[in-house]
Amino acid sequence: MSRADACITAEGVNVAIDGHHILRDLCLSVSCGERVIVAGPNGAGKTTLLKVILGLQRWSTGTLQVLGAPVGSREWWRHRRKVGYVNQEAISVDFPISGREVVEIGACTLPLRKREKRRRILDAMAAMGCSHLQHRMYARLSGGEKQKLSIARCLCQDPAVLLLDEPTSSLDPASRREVMEILRSLNEKQGLTIVMVSHDSQALSETTWRIERMEAGSFA
Repeated sequence: MSRADACITAEGVNVAIDGHHILRDLCLSVSCGERVIVAGPNGAGKTTLLKVILGLQRWSTGTLQVLGAPVGSREWWRHRRKVGYVNQEAISVDFPISGREVVEIGACTLPLRKREKRRRILDAMAAMGCSHLQHRMYARLSGGEKQKLSIARCLCQDPAVLLLDEPTSSLDPASRREVMEILRSLNEKQGLTIVMVSHDSQALSETTWRIERMEAGSFA
């Protein structure tokens, strides 16, 4: 699949939960290698869109393809690890787990030799600039440090697509800038397709991202 090919394609997708329409005839096309911010107020359907792309939320009508395969198909199941996801809240734990152990979660089910898994983990932490956190207790880290580890966890999967739900919402301005710069670098240097949901004004001031605005379940 070339960089110009569609990586995510949604056409006429509708989602209704308990009789309430969350997505309405939603259409979206994201090319491989793009970086896109999906903006909109709370309740616009942004998080539901990510869940539909991930196959976590059913839709009633419409079509949806990710990496060339219809979501839910056998082909999609074979390469669903190629889609990484960082949810809105950092992993919450009240037991002792290190930063490295959090990142290892992303590699635990991969059919790789121990040495290759170790390399993936270290490379992912290096890419996110958080190698120094590997032996620190996760519960004691700042919000920005936790987000770096969460993204590193996804990078262990060697994803083609990275989906992020409000990754900068709880961060201070300096941490926001740092996370956005890292994401831009991953997109440009590794060709990683990134779709990020956000209503963060700092993120929406980015001029090098494509910004799509949602309102009442569809794009404006």
